[in-house]
Amino acid sequence: MAITAGDIYVRSGNQGAFTQVTYVQGGWITVASGSDMTSLDPTRLTDGQVVYVRSEDQTYVCNYFTAFVTPGYAGFSNSASFDSFNFPSSAGAGADITGVTAGSGISGGATSGNATVSLDTGSLHFVTGSIDLHIFQQTGSIFSTTNTIEVTGSLTIQRGTSGDALAIYSGASKTFSVTQEGTLRLATQSGTPTAVAGGLYLDSNYNLFIGSE
Repeated sequence: MAITAGDIYVRSGNQGAFTQVTYVQGGWITVASGSDMTSLDPTRLTDGQVVYVRSEDQTYVCNYFTAFVTPGYAGFSNSASFDSFNFPSSAGAGADITGVTAGSGISGGATSGNATVSLDTGSLHFVTGSIDLHIFQQTGSIFSTTNTIEVTGSLTIQRGTSGDALAIYSGASKTFSVTQEGTLRLATQSGTPTAVAGGLYLDSNYNLFIGSE
């Protein structure tokens, strides 16, 4: 009477270890190199079998062609080919991310492990896209602007230098200012300015003049 066996288990002691996969067709096989994979005995291979190549740190899936049985295969003997793939497959959703690259205006990134990116405030992308669009630009220790400014609401001016709450300049020369105590301070003029009706000017001897028509 013939005996048909299902699964055959080879144990070592009482640990339940099975026989090495070297002698089992199908399943997972680990080999040292790609040449070891392509030289595997066809009797150890089956279609869809996974092979891991240590030297490449890469997994492959076996495409097994059976002569006279596999559609489209015209060979006269069984053959196998191997396609590389990753878990999960790069063809499907949830494919592995192989790296994070920092784009314009950010820095950081990584090709493995934890990837951290941060805003690069010194980049031209950040400077031209953010800082340069501000009304006031820093020049040395002061902020200045060449824009025309219109104030439609209230205006509050904090105390500046030399005891002035407000100072008006023409180029590098201060024309007049208002002190913290509210005193109007006119700059002295070494020459007579163009007369303007209702205008005031102070000469170098501290004589005050009022313009009239």
